[in-house]
Amino acid sequence: MTIPSMGTLDSAKPWVSRGLNSACRRFFFGGALLFFVGMQVGGAAEIGKKNPLIGAWLLVKYVDTPENGEPIFAFGKEPVGHFIFTPGGHVAFSIMRNPPDFENPTSDPDPDACIPGWYCAYFGTYTVDTKTGVWVTHVLSANAPGYLNTDQPRHFTISGSTLVVSETYLSGGTRIKAERVFVREAVPSSQPLHSGSK
Repeated sequence: MTIPSMGTLDSAKPWVSRGLNSACRRFFFGGALLFFVGMQVGGAAEIGKKNPLIGAWLLVKYVDTPENGEPIFAFGKEPVGHFIFTPGGHVAFSIMRNPPDFENPTSDPDPDACIPGWYCAYFGTYTVDTKTGVWVTHVLSANAPGYLNTDQPRHFTISGSTLVVSETYLSGGTRIKAERVFVREAVPSSQPLHSGSK
């Protein structure tokens, strides 16, 4: 079977003028391409409006406060961490104690513990329900064995450029309020990769 030439294609479709020159063809197909790209960009913008999580978030606070107790800053008072949510439904999270605790054991019998204990990370896909303020991470990989192949729901609120994740859990019969605070990272302005004179 042979591939028909453009002449054969043109003659088989009456809506394509036989006299259409190459400049007109380029204009027609270029316009179609721009229309398609515009549709894709518009779609991405619409996703961003529906999903306020999209983007990179810098961790500024990680604290657990027992009922009638003092706050516990497991990763230090100035932890280092990021949440990154993509429009395509992927999420990655990493957090490190600041400063790192290199003396911390690299293994822990608790399946929810990170290995090593001063660094936690996981990634996967996510779904979000903005009406209830809950996202669920479908964990594909993690350095906390108990997280592997699990769904991790998180309650969140967003005010301006601040994302707050808060939960309450029990530990040894004590109620503990967990709070994680993130700020949206600003998109850097376009700058050349290399600066300075040659």
